[in-house]
Order: sequence, then C-alpha cells, then structure tokens
Amino acid sequence: MSRFIFTLVVDFFVAFGVILGGCLLGGLGAFLVVQPPMTTMKLLADKLKIWAVVAAIGGSVDTLSAIERGFWDNNHSEILKQLLFIFSAFLGAHTGSLLIKWLIGGEIK
Repeated sequence: MSRFIFTLVVDFFVAFGVILGGCLLGGLGAFLVVQPPMTTMKLLADKLKIWAVVAAIGGSVDTLSAIERGFWDNNHSEILKQLLFIFSAFLGAHTGSLLIKWLIGGEIK
C-alpha cells in the first residue's frame, strides 16, 4: 500500500477517533457532574471538529508549509496531496460527528 493511501486512511481514523473519544468521555464527565450528557455530547461533536482535523494532519504548520513549498516550486501534486489529507481528516471528523448525533438521537444536519 502506498504511503499516500496509508496517510489518507490514518488521517480519517485519527479525526474520527478524536470526535468519538472526546464526545464519549465528555459525556461521561458531564454525567459525573450531574449535567445532561447527551446535550454535552452533541455540543462537543460540533466544537471538536476543527481540533480533530488539526490533530489528524499533525499540526497545520507542516501542512501549510508543504502547500507553500508546492506553490512556489510549481509542484501542484504536493498541494493536491495536502488538500486531500485535510479533506480526509475533515471527512473523518464529520463522520464521527454524525455518528455521535445518530447515537444520541439528535438531529442530523
């Protein structure tokens, strides 16, 4: 399997895991302090998306510098790869968010 496909799959599942883990543990924390866990999980599913993407791509600075290098060196394939990594991470975060909303019986938008 190529390194590119491997990175796409790993980025997807890291972002997915950040959302799932953050929401489930956040809901547990809300339960322990006598707050509504389902409401907390729904709020966290939306708030954690950007952090899940950043965690999955390993920090935005490396990605932005790779895009910049690709732009100045006229290497469009590097720019496309980095954008696909970001998209894969976003897709994982969004899928995790939809799964959490589905599990708690919330409205899926």
